[in-house]
Amino acid sequence: MPAEPFSSSGSLFADAQAVVSPRGIAVWALTSRGSDLARRVAAALNATLFLPEKYAAPSGELPFRLFSSAFPKNFFRFRHHVCVAASGIVVRCVGPLLRDKTLDPGVVVLDQEGRHIVSLVGGHLGGANDMARKVARITGGQAVITTATDTAGLPALDILARESGLVADRPERFAALAAALLDGEIVQVLDPEDCLWTRLREMGSGELFERVPDAGAWRDDRPGLWVSWKRPPVRTDGDPAVLGLHPRCLVAGLGCHRGVSATSITDFVHEVFDKYGLALPSLTALGTVQARSAEPGLHAAVAALGVDVAFFPPDQLQAVRTPNPSETAARLVGTKSVCEAAALLLARTESLIVAKTKGADLTLAVALLDDSGGLCQFKDPFSVSVSVSK
Repeated sequence: MPAEPFSSSGSLFADAQAVVSPRGIAVWALTSRGSDLARRVAAALNATLFLPEKYAAPSGELPFRLFSSAFPKNFFRFRHHVCVAASGIVVRCVGPLLRDKTLDPGVVVLDQEGRHIVSLVGGHLGGANDMARKVARITGGQAVITTATDTAGLPALDILARESGLVADRPERFAALAAALLDGEIVQVLDPEDCLWTRLREMGSGELFERVPDAGAWRDDRPGLWVSWKRPPVRTDGDPAVLGLHPRCLVAGLGCHRGVSATSITDFVHEVFDKYGLALPSLTALGTVQARSAEPGLHAAVAALGVDVAFFPPDQLQAVRTPNPSETAARLVGTKSVCEAAALLLARTESLIVAKTKGADLTLAVALLDDSGGLCQFKDPFSVSVSVSK
């Protein structure tokens, strides 16, 4: 394999993830007795400790004057918050800060005796349920978990999806599927690559789900999990609780002219994926020729799509055998193929699932990542991050 490409990474929620991607756990207290318990909890969790000025030690404990000011400022700087405080005080502070259940930190509240540890916000994806259980083991108290699937002994699909590397097309539908399970409905599962099915069975939840062998057996009138890099069926008559869960396993090669706009790229990617029934959440990277590495529109498009980007030198692209070579491309950028060759190099495969598709001054090809590693093998020491402004 030739030398690796120059690469760059971007994310649709880069600014939010940068602050949530953590410094870990923050522990808060408001009273003298609560501060004593908070010190014990923080030590056990290796957490950052915030205490009122009059209780904070000169070193190792961060003082604050007003909880109502300090907590919002630090909310997105930690993945978890453990508050030794009345739940009402914390609720009034945290309510206006909440953005999205996939991004918000988990918040746990406990009384100053450590008897009741309540998972308040972000029970599943925020990790508050697990954190409440950890704190309960430290204090000898009782974790209070109110999420319905946990109390009913049902699988937390949002956590399973995240742990399995799957991206939800409509995260709000997790709640609808949980409601279907709680109502005793059997949820159909289309999972041709077995991204999730085996895990469901190993958890002892197989009787709650029915695996369908292929798209032809899918029933539009039943709730279901569509686990694939292909897009789920689109309905316009109020479909039931159907959630697409998509592995990040598609890469695309892009050919573009100088001065290309971000909108033209993102619109074209959407157009091609819609045309061929591909799930956009499965897209994990774009690749193109090194000559386009300074294009601001391309970097903005990468950030908007939430994918990585890699830039290949012309000789590396030229060495790849492709179905649709172009003499025009060879004359302009020094290689007969940009989009198809870039897609094949990124995927480390020899076949395309979408050959070169032409748009207005753009071309796109799509490939499926090779199971042996594909994109994850790129380890360019000169990689940089794309900044995202929102």
